[in-house]
Amino acid sequence: MMSQPVYIIDGGVGTELQRRGAKMDPSCWSSRVNLQDPQMLLSVHRDYLQAGATILSTNTFMASRHLLEGGGIRNIEEVNRSAVKLALEARDRFASSDVLIAGCMTTLSPLDQAHDLPRGDQIDRNFREQALLLADAGVDVLLAEMLIDSDTAVSLLSACCETGLPVWAGVSAMLDGNTGELMTFRPPDKLAELPHETFDSLLENLCGLPIELLGAMHTPVEAMDSALSQVAGKWPGPRFAYAKTGMLTEHEWEFEGCIPPEEYADQAMRWIRDYQVKIVGGCCGTRAEHIEALSRRIVIDQ
Repeated sequence: MMSQPVYIIDGGVGTELQRRGAKMDPSCWSSRVNLQDPQMLLSVHRDYLQAGATILSTNTFMASRHLLEGGGIRNIEEVNRSAVKLALEARDRFASSDVLIAGCMTTLSPLDQAHDLPRGDQIDRNFREQALLLADAGVDVLLAEMLIDSDTAVSLLSACCETGLPVWAGVSAMLDGNTGELMTFRPPDKLAELPHETFDSLLENLCGLPIELLGAMHTPVEAMDSALSQVAGKWPGPRFAYAKTGMLTEHEWEFEGCIPPEEYADQAMRWIRDYQVKIVGGCCGTRAEHIEALSRRIVIDQ
């Protein structure tokens, strides 16, 4: 499936939809756009493809049952299938069949509050339902993003692996504000209910699963070297890397202070060189300009 030396995944989808006027939902983020404004989502996919992306991520990051129902949405299947349909349409209209479609999922909770997550069999069923929906709708791979604790990460990845599709696992990290040490991602004043888990422990618990790629994503640019160094030390297989820039304020993204595209491309090229990264791209706060700058650099380098 992955014959190219380096693949480029798109930049932030939800944050780009917000920048274009979509209202974010504290429970299901940008999932409403799939039905309310599909042309806006199609235009985001188009712009990333025209910027050089060779992997599109579906707008299903926060579209599992418990997240959608938390936002008052009951048509779980329609939301997920519509997102995949739009990504496939974008590939057909604006790119080639070589572009991969990654079905995105996450373990995050509504309002970033851990106590709002279902537990046990219920969350297993919800993850399995979404994974099967995305697989049946036609994605090429399943991409589990923002994995920040072992219990829910193993549940989500296990559900993804049951589909038989390739599974990619994205872990998120941050630097401790007091010590400067790497830790699993914990936004300030949010997710306080989650027990502390070291980044090393999280990696240990994921590396034994039958996943195909493991990488660091939705991690601040300044923490990516530490995160990728630990990933490389634990995971011998293919790796990916895409960082966030800017920050979440309440339920929307703040773009002020985002890293300029060329500076971001400089960092990403170093991740490819130093950590043998197979897939690079952008996460929240990055735009088509970041992907275009990165694509130009990769073409020149190759």
